[in-house]
Amino acid sequence: MKKFIALFLVLIMTMFAAASCGSSGEGSGAAPSSIDDVKTIGDILALESQDTQCAVYENVVVYAFKLGDNYYRAKAAISDEDSQAYFDVDFSEPDYEAKQQAIVAPLKIDEIENLNDQILSQEELDALAGKTGQELQDDGWTFSGHDLETMEFWMNYGPFIYTVAFDGEVAEADYDSFEDESGTRDLKVKSAQFYTLGNATDIEIE
Repeated sequence: MKKFIALFLVLIMTMFAAASCGSSGEGSGAAPSSIDDVKTIGDILALESQDTQCAVYENVVVYAFKLGDNYYRAKAAISDEDSQAYFDVDFSEPDYEAKQQAIVAPLKIDEIENLNDQILSQEELDALAGKTGQELQDDGWTFSGHDLETMEFWMNYGPFIYTVAFDGEVAEADYDSFEDESGTRDLKVKSAQFYTLGNATDIEIE
């Protein structure tokens, strides 16, 4: 049986750290026509974006998304009052997302950055061939999941996830007990390629 651990890109955090916000909602008016027109969180909510992530912390809202061929991360300050109101929304209510979005939508964006320059080039990824799993971990790579049948692992580096294939195999009987960190320690990288946006809203790992 194929052992497969899926990726979960929606961040799950406690109310004391951060909460995930909806990926769609009302903007501050007409949908912005370009990233240059984005001024508020509501403007981002109105975009036809992809791979969206949003987290609300005690004093900042962080939103990461893909628009066209570019990945962006925006930050907006949030007051103690609005933050508390956001966390106080009852998740059992059917319109809880709309209520949360109404709180964050007016917030003015303080910073928006294009993350594309943090994507490793294919040349840089090709240079990983021959390195061991331990060497990658020492360089700051972490695991998000795996497919042990193909020996492909989804690994985080910076705000992105890459598909890294290792040379080796795992017996099917050992699938359930396999641990990414220790199991790949001595295995060598065969190939690596860009996959998608990673934990880009987790400001605690920056």
